[in-house]
Amino acid sequence: MQVLDNRSRYLLSAGQLEKLLAQGHVKVFDCATHLVPDPDKGYAVKSGRSDYEKSHIPGAQFIDLQEELSDQASPYRFTMPSADEFAQLVASKGLSNADTAVIYASNHPMWACRLWWMFRVFGHDRVKVLDGGLSGWLGQGYEVSSQASVASAGSYSVHDSSARVAQAEDILDGLAQGNACVLNALSEKQHRGEGPHYGRPGRITGSKSASWDKFLDRDQTFLDNAELETVLAGVGALQAEKVITYCGGGIAASIPLFAMALLGQEEQVSLYDNSLSEWANNADLPMTSDL
Repeated sequence: MQVLDNRSRYLLSAGQLEKLLAQGHVKVFDCATHLVPDPDKGYAVKSGRSDYEKSHIPGAQFIDLQEELSDQASPYRFTMPSADEFAQLVASKGLSNADTAVIYASNHPMWACRLWWMFRVFGHDRVKVLDGGLSGWLGQGYEVSSQASVASAGSYSVHDSSARVAQAEDILDGLAQGNACVLNALSEKQHRGEGPHYGRPGRITGSKSASWDKFLDRDQTFLDNAELETVLAGVGALQAEKVITYCGGGIAASIPLFAMALLGQEEQVSLYDNSLSEWANNADLPMTSDL
């Protein structure tokens, strides 16, 4: 029963969102971001704000993950902001602690899952991901809007749960003690050492491949719980004392983490925030490549 409760607790369909909006105390956020191939940096970050301005769920507001909810002093992209910065931003969007936050992206669910994880890090219980994103909403025939939504500033307080944010030392300790399952959410090709790279090619030594696409159907909705369980059990995640996910910059890693939460396994999983952007550029940290 807990598994079913956790899936409905964190994931909802377009039809369920339409009904929830009629009840009030709901804030919807579009957080689409684009990674554009760049010959020098691997990827360049482009905000999805222009997509939002063209078409979004009526009443939704836009959150720019890079410009509004990242530590601007960090040398890495998308580094978690401070608790105060997070609280100020979501309060400026009119969110209160009693509200339900519903998150979606118009392009890829990893952005929504990243923001969902951030809400959970800062203790917000009422947060859901729209399964299928904007495409799922449109597929059900619901209307969209090009009118920007602005909410009156609210009051918001955080309850920091920093244990959900892993550091390089946590991975080293977990692998050394043998009690951590470390999952790479990048593609299997990148796991083997093929590009694009975030520094040194390959994977964190001792980690297993759990690429983000293994958790999604063709329409970018999440697989059912039985299928998610098969994928995660196959890499040893459900049997491990703790699980740490990573990718290039802490975004795709939110997909297997979210899948764990849908299965009721949220408490033992954390995300390595700066991921290979940090690890692959520190020669003291072990990496393995098959090439």
